[in-house]
Amino acid sequence: MRSKNTCLFIFLSIPFFIVDAYAQKSKSLMESTGLIKAIYSDVNYTVIDGVNSTEIAYEATNGKAMKIFILEVDLQQPSVSMKVSMPDGGNSWGMQQMTLQAASMDSIGHRVWAGVNADFYNMKTGIPRGVVHRNGQVIKTSYDKGDRGFFGITKDKKVVVGTNEEYVGLSANLQMPEAVGAGAMLLRNGVILDQADKSIHPRTCVGTSADSTKVFFLLVDGRDVPYSNGMTLEELAVCLKALGADTGINLDGGGSTTYFVRRFPELRDDRFDIRNRPSDHTGERAVANGIVVISDL
Repeated sequence: MRSKNTCLFIFLSIPFFIVDAYAQKSKSLMESTGLIKAIYSDVNYTVIDGVNSTEIAYEATNGKAMKIFILEVDLQQPSVSMKVSMPDGGNSWGMQQMTLQAASMDSIGHRVWAGVNADFYNMKTGIPRGVVHRNGQVIKTSYDKGDRGFFGITKDKKVVVGTNEEYVGLSANLQMPEAVGAGAMLLRNGVILDQADKSIHPRTCVGTSADSTKVFFLLVDGRDVPYSNGMTLEELAVCLKALGADTGINLDGGGSTTYFVRRFPELRDDRFDIRNRPSDHTGERAVANGIVVISDL
């Protein structure tokens, strides 16, 4: 086994550090969720200080193959922050692949290191279903009716997750330079919430630690049974809690589920790498918005 200080390269030249043959996240998931029968691979790498990625392939207890991706962000790292992305780095509605949204925000001293898709949206117009704050500007405060919520970052780099009703009460008092709409609440104060929706799909979700300084993005590939089956919303919540999240919320999934990390430090066209396998099987889907990890390095 290699030590955690040995620099390696996986295919597509992403540097990473093996932490352990089966690192702590895999151990927590296996011991706490009851969802994993056997782990086939567990790849861990540091994207940048304060930002770590884990990719786990496993056999679920129902016999299905699974592939999940975990991005953990420590907002106590001074150089790290998160922002909402939109097409071409602007504030207009539309649809664009996440790597292109990220590239439009990427510059020296404002590096994009990783990102995921975010809110549900109208697939004809690109108008997101929930709220949008970007670069300190409040762009959209309305939201669709139903079981929906939001994910936001305050000026002091604390994460805020809640329902749309809570957004109405909080937005006037909390200065959230960045916020984006989301789906159903999955986890609140460490309690896994019941879900009426029992369907299995590719998923994107996000959770936060009890002190609101650590963020856990969890993505699950699906609709490709020999490779990965997908999860229910309750299974997402169980996994988020095992990872250390206290509160969590669902984001857009299905063919929109997208996870990328930076491949090269230079501002080259192929600097971002899609790590998951979008279920459309045609590459990245164009989406309305996303959440990206930024550093000032």
